[in-house]
Amino acid sequence: MKKIFTTAVTLAGWLAAFMLPADAALSVTQRTDIRPVKFKSARIIFNGDITANKSLEFIDALDKLHYASPGLKEITLYINSYGGDMDSGYLLYQAIKNAAIPITAVNISMTASSATLMYCAAKKRLAMPLATFLLHPAAVENLNRQYIKPDELASLKQLSNKGNVIFEQIYRQCTNLNDDEIASLLASESTRLLLNAGQAIERKMAEGISEGLAQADISVIVTDDKA
Repeated sequence: MKKIFTTAVTLAGWLAAFMLPADAALSVTQRTDIRPVKFKSARIIFNGDITANKSLEFIDALDKLHYASPGLKEITLYINSYGGDMDSGYLLYQAIKNAAIPITAVNISMTASSATLMYCAAKKRLAMPLATFLLHPAAVENLNRQYIKPDELASLKQLSNKGNVIFEQIYRQCTNLNDDEIASLLASESTRLLLNAGQAIERKMAEGISEGLAQADISVIVTDDKA
């Protein structure tokens, strides 16, 4: 029988350097009958909002897996997120797309907004049978100001357009949506796309169905702060 060990913060010497950001919590479970250098498979569960701190925590976990377990053949990334910060989502896209270890992304329940960026970056993309995808326009924060001036409005529009350009470029690679369809879903919340797993496969966003969470030699969970 495989032996496992779980802790809420760190595990073994190679995880001792994990410093948890204020808005993120991390837990790790690994086999103890073999050394990390012998691990062949890894599982990461990303749950909750996409934030600057959580994106860095995720990238740090990827780096530690790569260097501590050079024998890893695959990483399965399970995503449950309504999205969040657009810049952090694009950072995750680049990290996953250029990861040294091939990553398979699985929409475990909801992959929405900027979370679709990290999903689209994976080498292989799957979805649970009842999973949902949400594709919609980028949004920008109004800094809680009730009234804005013309130059401020123009600046907000510029930032929104920047986010939509990212969505547009990635959806062209990640789906079979044509330019008109992409322009439509990015124009208004009323024309957003809400896709179930079957529709995501038809749109070439997902490649197939995944049943259950795969077992792995090591499992890392990155989620919102439990405090």
